[in-house]
Amino acid sequence: MDIQKMLREAQELQKSLLEAQTELGKVDVRGSSGGGLVEVLMTAHGEVKDLKIKKEAVDPNDVETLEDLVLSAFKDASTKALAISQEKLGKLTGGKGLPRL
Repeated sequence: MDIQKMLREAQELQKSLLEAQTELGKVDVRGSSGGGLVEVLMTAHGEVKDLKIKKEAVDPNDVETLEDLVLSAFKDASTKALAISQEKLGKLTGGKGLPRL
């Protein structure tokens, strides 16, 4: 067992993971709900960059539906961001699971 080789490989993997995480911060994902009535734009890290709500989604007598649409759009974007992260990081780790970033 070559300890030095293992350490070098671990350092290379760590460097690759950090680079991948930086790249993920630059990837945008868009989530939507209600057929596009609500849209959320976020990075693959989960940083929200924009929220759009069409006028048709706003009904003062039915705030609960708008809340559901916003929540659903966030979940859609988050699911897409997680999938992108898992795909990118999975390639580096040989498919082993990593904690959510």
